[in-house]
Amino acid sequence: MTPARLHVSSVPNLRVLALAALIHLYLCSAALSETIVETRYQYYQEDHDRVRVDSDYSLFSVDLSDTVLLDGTLLYSSISGASPTGLPALKKGGQVPLVPLTDERMAATLGLTAQLGNHSLKVGGSYSYESDYLSLGTSLQDTIALNEKNTELVLGAAYTRDTVGANGSNLKEAKRSFDWIVGINQVISPNTLLSFNFGIGQKQGFLDDPYKRVLIDNEVFYENRPGRKLEELAFLQLTHFIEPWDASVEVSYRFGNNDQGSHSHTAMIAFYKYLFDKRLVIRPSFRFYTQTAADYYRTEFTGDPTYYSSDYRLSAEQTFNYGLSLRWNVLPDKFAVDVGYERYVTRGTDGRTPQSAYPDANSITAGVHIQF
Repeated sequence: MTPARLHVSSVPNLRVLALAALIHLYLCSAALSETIVETRYQYYQEDHDRVRVDSDYSLFSVDLSDTVLLDGTLLYSSISGASPTGLPALKKGGQVPLVPLTDERMAATLGLTAQLGNHSLKVGGSYSYESDYLSLGTSLQDTIALNEKNTELVLGAAYTRDTVGANGSNLKEAKRSFDWIVGINQVISPNTLLSFNFGIGQKQGFLDDPYKRVLIDNEVFYENRPGRKLEELAFLQLTHFIEPWDASVEVSYRFGNNDQGSHSHTAMIAFYKYLFDKRLVIRPSFRFYTQTAADYYRTEFTGDPTYYSSDYRLSAEQTFNYGLSLRWNVLPDKFAVDVGYERYVTRGTDGRTPQSAYPDANSITAGVHIQF
């Protein structure tokens, strides 16, 4: 994201353009068995006029035949506000320095899935562009149905090549990411589904944030992170339908670890209550996230450290998310609208990083779902 004077975006509303394109796609493929279109707007605003993000997101899914599915997404985001520089507050307990920023992001994905016997093979590509960042990715996933389709084995791999370039400078650095995943989805009973997956990711190249500074012996430097990072993620989710309540509960836990000294825990619970013969769905949710600090994170440095960063996102912190969403199935299996609200509360836990570095935020979403 580019530090700059704030401006009003001149890019047209991508959500409207995407929806028009998707309707055109439907008209050109009306003979096909099924088409799904969703379009969604999200407003994200951090407290005290920090970062604001307006996002327009659309997706489509089209059955090209009985065994081939085409799907894709389009995203446009406008980002503005202010973000911490990484430097400490001028006085203890004061506001950390902020820098104005503004940027726009456009992203797209496209995937093709083919059913070959009990294998569901999907190949995908992704594109993301900001004024100072370009990301290109590709992925391959195989979902294997076993045990009369009561068990699914999931195998996947992805590769992403990014170009990092700070606007107004000669910076043009490469970052590469390799990700592998293995998972299993198991039907426990007619009302219960258990999912587990384990992933390994490796990043290498330029992993710094080119806008973050650090203070070393009272002199200002750009941060310097290791050029390689290995991560492991384990995810477990249980979904259960409670017949007497006509409701579902979804509980999940994720453990993350990397070779830079940081590990994380994420726990989430969501409750789906169905009303009026499932015409209305109410979903309250709660999510808790906690992480330890990276080995090279400090608010200030002395001497001659090899790696150093004061980016609060690498510190020890906790985040609490409270959410409520509603979906109204206006025409069941044809047309639905939904709205949602989420509150984010973040707290530092190292006793050193000023609390003013951590943002609290509100998020509001609204969207429509169309199925032909």
